[in-house]
Amino acid sequence: MSALTQFMPSHGGWALHQARLAAALSVLGWCAVTLLTALGCMALLAFILGGFSIEGTMLQLDNLASRYVEADTARTDQFDQILLCTFGLALLWSAYARRSSLSALLTTRSRVHV
Repeated sequence: MSALTQFMPSHGGWALHQARLAAALSVLGWCAVTLLTALGCMALLAFILGGFSIEGTMLQLDNLASRYVEADTARTDQFDQILLCTFGLALLWSAYARRSSLSALLTTRSRVHV
């Protein structure tokens, strides 16, 4: 018997670790999709402000960037707070809208028999 076989867990131990890893990766995937959905909502908001055109969106972003650079610290802090609150609300909305997929994901992963 070698030293390697002494530290190898039994087959049931590997299955349990694989099930936990699969559940963690699934939840991580759910979080990534939820985050990308919130970022997409922010991009859609910029596209709406640009009048549903790429040219208009770029002009609005250029205008916003030039005003942001020239603004004082209090105004930039205020804008940062508005932007973070808007992103937070988009993130909460997307997580709430996707709650059933997370619930289904967690219930199917918890029924894995080892």
